[in-house]
Amino acid sequence: MDDLSILATTAEVSVAFAGFIGIFLVLATRDGRFASRDAFSIRVIVICSVSPVFYSAVPLVLHSLGVSGATLWRISSGLVALACGAVGAYLVPQGRALEIARSLSVLVAWGLGVLSMLCLVANVLAWPWAPSGGLYIAAVWSGITVAGMSFVRLILIRVLD
Repeated sequence: MDDLSILATTAEVSVAFAGFIGIFLVLATRDGRFASRDAFSIRVIVICSVSPVFYSAVPLVLHSLGVSGATLWRISSGLVALACGAVGAYLVPQGRALEIARSLSVLVAWGLGVLSMLCLVANVLAWPWAPSGGLYIAAVWSGITVAGMSFVRLILIRVLD
């Protein structure tokens, strides 16, 4: 299976996951509004499950325009690194305002975010490895992992409380 077909599958998984989250949200809001921490978790889940669709589309579109090889992964990684930076700039102040930055799940999520950015930057700089689809896919899947982890945490909190 080549990298571009893996990205197409990644987009499909991400869309399915986002749909599943939507169903959960409809069922979970029957009892009223979400607490501010839960609302932040939902925001993270939605962003981290929908954005991989677009992140997967970037190299597919570039490839259809004739970009290939290392150039494809460098450009895609640069564009997605900028997008991830914007998402981080949007979410970090909200997390700080809620004072949830010290919970284990948030620390793991930020660790995965840093890992994702390192993969993307390594692809852009072509250091220490040549730009590759594998690093790009690892970066995209780390976001899906954050969404999944946050979703499980939210369900467990709502079910166990």
